[in-house]
Amino acid sequence: MYASHQEKYQLNKISLCLLSALGVMSLPAVAEQSNQVNVKETEVSNQHTKVDEDVEVISVVGSMIKGADIGGALPVSIIDSKDIDAIGATSGSELFASIPSNGTVSFNGNDVVSGVYASRGDVASINLRSIGTGNTLVLLNGRRLVQHPGSQTENSVPVTTVNVNSIPVMGIDAVEVLHDGAAAIYGSDAVAGVVNTQMREDFSGFQFDMQYGQAENTEREKLNLNGLAGWDLNDGMTNVTASVNYYYGSEVMASETKYSANSDLRPFLDGTRWEGDSNFRNSSTTTPWGRFDASQSVDGLTSSAGRFHIEGSDASDADQQCVLADGLCVDSGAINSGTQSYNTNASRTLIPETERLNSFVFINHDLGNDTELYSELGYYRAESNSQRGETATLTSAPVTISSSAYWNPLGSGVNQLSGYDIPSEGLDVIIDAYRVVDAGVRKINVENTSYRFLGGARGDIDNWSWDSAALYSAAKTVDNTGNRISLSLFQESVNKQDSSAYNPFCNAQCNSQETINSFLVDTSRTGETELGLVDFKISTPSLFSLPAGNVGVALGAEWRYESFENKYDDRLNGTTTYTDSVTGENYASDIMGSSGQPNSDGSRNVASAFVEFAGALISPEMDIPLVERLDFQIAGRFEQYNDVGSVFKPKAVLSWYPVNSLHFRASYSEGFRAPNLEQLHTASTTRVNYPTDYYRCQAQINKGELSSLSECSSSDSVSNIRYGNPDLKPENDYNYGLGLVYSPELIDNLTFTADYWRIEQEDLIGIRSYQNITDLDYYYRLNGGSNENVIRAAATADDVAFFSGSGLDAVGDITEVIGLFENLDSRVTEGLDLSINYRINDTQFGDFDFKLNTAKLLKAYQSLDEESAQLAELGFALEDVGDLMQMDGRPEWQATGTLSWSYENWGAGLYGKYVGDFYDTSAIHNETGEFWHVNSWTTFNLYGQYTYDSGSLEGTRVRLGMRNIFDKEPPLADETYGYNASLHDAEGRYVYVSLSMSFD
Repeated sequence: MYASHQEKYQLNKISLCLLSALGVMSLPAVAEQSNQVNVKETEVSNQHTKVDEDVEVISVVGSMIKGADIGGALPVSIIDSKDIDAIGATSGSELFASIPSNGTVSFNGNDVVSGVYASRGDVASINLRSIGTGNTLVLLNGRRLVQHPGSQTENSVPVTTVNVNSIPVMGIDAVEVLHDGAAAIYGSDAVAGVVNTQMREDFSGFQFDMQYGQAENTEREKLNLNGLAGWDLNDGMTNVTASVNYYYGSEVMASETKYSANSDLRPFLDGTRWEGDSNFRNSSTTTPWGRFDASQSVDGLTSSAGRFHIEGSDASDADQQCVLADGLCVDSGAINSGTQSYNTNASRTLIPETERLNSFVFINHDLGNDTELYSELGYYRAESNSQRGETATLTSAPVTISSSAYWNPLGSGVNQLSGYDIPSEGLDVIIDAYRVVDAGVRKINVENTSYRFLGGARGDIDNWSWDSAALYSAAKTVDNTGNRISLSLFQESVNKQDSSAYNPFCNAQCNSQETINSFLVDTSRTGETELGLVDFKISTPSLFSLPAGNVGVALGAEWRYESFENKYDDRLNGTTTYTDSVTGENYASDIMGSSGQPNSDGSRNVASAFVEFAGALISPEMDIPLVERLDFQIAGRFEQYNDVGSVFKPKAVLSWYPVNSLHFRASYSEGFRAPNLEQLHTASTTRVNYPTDYYRCQAQINKGELSSLSECSSSDSVSNIRYGNPDLKPENDYNYGLGLVYSPELIDNLTFTADYWRIEQEDLIGIRSYQNITDLDYYYRLNGGSNENVIRAAATADDVAFFSGSGLDAVGDITEVIGLFENLDSRVTEGLDLSINYRINDTQFGDFDFKLNTAKLLKAYQSLDEESAQLAELGFALEDVGDLMQMDGRPEWQATGTLSWSYENWGAGLYGKYVGDFYDTSAIHNETGEFWHVNSWTTFNLYGQYTYDSGSLEGTRVRLGMRNIFDKEPPLADETYGYNASLHDAEGRYVYVSLSMSFD
């Protein structure tokens, strides 16, 4: 484990001021902020397309034909080495966030709310077009990366991703982004596009970079150290290039920002028409006061079904009986959720502490005769530390306090309350809901490692180019959580018959540490993934000639092996189970607050082959009116899976220049995404959710206690059991593109682009949301039936009393919601990408560069099945079905823009980012039924720099910058921390300084 931050260095705001002052003494410049987006919508094209001379085109993602002149046919944007140098990103997540079409990101490294089953720690993903994680193919040097060993749930389905934080930023030469389907070239996952990162090769010299910064409103600070070195050996026949990146980011607690400090967000609604709306009361009803069920009712203490809770003395409450030690009281029924709920954010981490080390080594050796050997060696390690709120019980795994337990106030021991009709033998009491606050917060430590070995050879024979390589890569995650509670040990402690027993009836304020330590345990999850790959491809740009020019071809074959394994703690996977010693009931998990999860593993083999043709149909020499040039690309790929069958997918592209300055392009492709291994091989996945039980709400409406269903609030914790399905089929998609590029001949370095795209997906792997499954139970029960996938406890006397007078049959609480992964619905998503790039060089005031990239969502619609349509008619919010425009993180507009200036050794610039408004469907207005409107968000960053070009500091660049200069807070959303972390940022105003040195 890495040493703590405090042990390594002490950097604070004073040290930042000193560093800044030193920089200002030598230059009054401002540095470019670390998330500066400088994406060039470079049109990689032939001589008829204007390309800035200083943009180096490494290769064209989307084609396997080496030397083919078809770049303009493809909607490709490039982040080159100069852009990367200006961006100053400290991680892959920050670098790839500069891609304008990158949408909501589920894997963002800040998830400390989910349990041990989710992917936590230093992990980040890419989600082009916001059509879902896993629909963007991520490559490194043209070949796949290993999947991160962990998953997140999107629409209740586990999805996996490549961890882009494992890519060392310092060693990147260019990032190529293909905004088009490419399964015909690359295979599975290339639905929304392809992101290919090219690492630096054949570098010679040394480069060092340091960046340090601090946030203004929190204790957040970050340090980044980067090194790049290259050596030419064997008279230049061999080159070794190595890069090393070190990153440290400190922890930020939720209590440090006003919007995340309290899980009850209602105060932010004061003065609006949402004032007091219960949707924003996200505090928990599971508190240290507890909620208990006695085996029979006791007059004066419990409800008719035996339910009671503990609370402090309240003179206005005539029902409470203040008969416990320290003046505490017993009151019948459950707590008052409006006044006695628990703030779970008080002790949570907002941004984890993260330490990361990336390294990469390239070795190239020229054998002569146009043949080269090459290899890649990559290593990544990261550690993340955070904490969750205190452990709470689940209603699906209750703990029974024996009638003989020492502290049982309704038991037979010395603490039995006198003056009440309690049997002499005492009563058993079930802990229905209790937060063990005195056990402390749960400490989370996640270690991620991965390595990559690749060896290959490439060369040219006459007019043919060939390339073959073997790749092996593996990743491992060890996720440890401290201060967990063993249910078996906890029940054993509660049921002791002397004063050393744990007392749950004192608001978690009377137990010794020795007693608490007796049931604390640590838990872990170990995940591992592997990727093995062998490929061979050959191409020529001139297989044969047409009247307009040469036609090239590429042929290739690939064999791929993928595997995953998840091993859970024995107390989670069923090896050590919990058996209630009083009732004899057995439960799969022995960990309080976590459902059981069996170990899982799986693997697959994939064999594939592809062919691609590309060339010119019409050339300028043919002198055809309104057709300066017409190019084409056609491709097809066959893949054979050993688990989900075989697929063949084609692609066709047409590129038309009516005149030199105007270019139209069109494409059609078919693609697919194979089910991931977790979806196929996980027997069952159990998560804890909190659905709203509208059937019980309907009873309150019928009795006049509520006016509408919108006033309902969430119920207690429920086990959501999702079953894997080995019979899943691949998802299929149909991708359409139509675009234009215009570069006016009268204005140099000005380019407009517009690209329309449409993606039609079929057989999407999904599962109905736990809330909609519960909604169907409501619908069926109103029509004389019930939903077999909603499991309820038997109705108690309290339940009978609750439903009395409503005209509805009494039911018990929901305990389980069950679903199965299936190929369900279809989805259509379409949009428009627009960009303007304009550069003015060599003016008396310097060089200016303006870039604006926008993405407009035109349509997002997922089909409704019959049951979903029925729920829609009743006015229920459907999760991720129907019209998805501006719903849950899908804004209609997003845009980024930069205005940069450079003059001699000086540079400065302004960057802006706009995220449009959308609706949060988790919050429904109590009266109108409308969704919560999440406001648009605009932030600006300022930067500047000075570069020394002579003297002892030659090759040194100093920067000073500020991100989010107006300190704009993220807009309010009904989320755990009060904002949508997949689109917005909580860092606030952030100031940093960086120093870069280059030398031979």
